[in-house]
Amino acid sequence: MNTLDNRTQANAAWMEHQILEHVKQALRVTLGWRVPAEGVSRKLSSVQFTLKSFQRHLERLMEIEEQDGYMEFVSETKPNLQFRVDQLERDHARFRRSVDRLIPKLESINEYQGEQFETVCDEISSLLERVDCHDAAEIELLQETLLFDEGGEG
Repeated sequence: MNTLDNRTQANAAWMEHQILEHVKQALRVTLGWRVPAEGVSRKLSSVQFTLKSFQRHLERLMEIEEQDGYMEFVSETKPNLQFRVDQLERDHARFRRSVDRLIPKLESINEYQGEQFETVCDEISSLLERVDCHDAAEIELLQETLLFDEGGEG
């Protein structure tokens, strides 16, 4: 039964990761949308909507990873890699704080504050880049955990 639970958790994490990738791409497209001055309110509304979707899916994925996902598995399987798991958990905390700060900041902007809006868009783009680097570090850690041969056979 435990194997089935692990497989179910792995599938849930994979699916949520795929959804988050799509939402990140949608957010990037929205951030890159070049609109005339009269279209700023539509872009602002779209960025707000997509950022909230990003927050929900990012949070869901991080909860899966922290509660029943790879972090516990790596810690139990390779205790020597705990420092990397800890770093990834700290990243999660930073992502939560960043999004929690960006959403109200974005909501406080109106269509006539183009410069402030672009600054927040740049901050969101930077967050997306950090999440991408984090994802790459997670993949590297998992590969090292699952594929590294420690030797010891006869």
